[in-house]
Amino acid sequence: MSNHLIACLIVLQTSCNPGGSDSLQATITAEQLLAEIAAGKPVTYVDVTIQGDVNLAQESDAQLTPNTRLSTVDVPLYFERCQFTGKVSGFARNGDTTSLTRFAASVVFQNCRFEDEVDLRGTTFDHHLSLNNSLFDKDVTLQAVKVGGDFRMEQAVFSGNLFLQEAIIRGVCWAKETHVLGQFSAQQVDFWQHAFFAGFAVQQYADFGLAHFRRSAFFEYGNYADRVNYSGTIFRHRAEWTKVRFAENVDMSNTWYAVKPIFSEMETNEPIIFTGARFDGGEPDIIR
Repeated sequence: MSNHLIACLIVLQTSCNPGGSDSLQATITAEQLLAEIAAGKPVTYVDVTIQGDVNLAQESDAQLTPNTRLSTVDVPLYFERCQFTGKVSGFARNGDTTSLTRFAASVVFQNCRFEDEVDLRGTTFDHHLSLNNSLFDKDVTLQAVKVGGDFRMEQAVFSGNLFLQEAIIRGVCWAKETHVLGQFSAQQVDFWQHAFFAGFAVQQYADFGLAHFRRSAFFEYGNYADRVNYSGTIFRHRAEWTKVRFAENVDMSNTWYAVKPIFSEMETNEPIIFTGARFDGGEPDIIR
């Protein structure tokens, strides 16, 4: 993807998100938001700027292990066209003690903008998590999250890195037309339902290594500007790479396919590495 197109993506996403100089928005502080959550009322904000760091793990109310505490958010959270000026986190470490967050209801960030880092590593979402159409200016860490429902990040733009490794996603994963301008890691992610990465684009290294796709995985029309790793990944159902563009090396060594994978009309500059791959449903035409 050209630098011009990347710039256009950011400009387009910014124009659809709050925070422009002409936007007139209500403003609340992070402390006000956390107080509302603590009061146990469903949270709904549209066209609101939240100023300051939102640390959802700071009021840990249960002890899981001697060194791990858990903060539970019982109410649904819904944000649309909102802007977060500070860090958003559900993870905290104080000395030897780690604090994590559990969301007992659905969490939605629709067309929002995050100016600082988002760190939700180790967080549990009992229901759905949605980041659709949102813009993330810095790194997003979702390492080892557990999502009980669907995980959606369609048409989101991640200006930094997106770390999803070791996550468990029990619902459908929707990542259509998502753009990651930094690195992307889905290493060892366990996808329980269908995973849609159609039109998914990554500018730097992309890692799906050792992931487990229990249902179908769709990667068609993807665009990968750097190396891509699928080494050791398990595909238990249909896996499709139609019209995908791989600009650099692609490692699919030691992958396992229960169903014959589809590689059609792809654009590659180097041969795909299939060393040690196992095709129980039949070898694809690409390696014959």
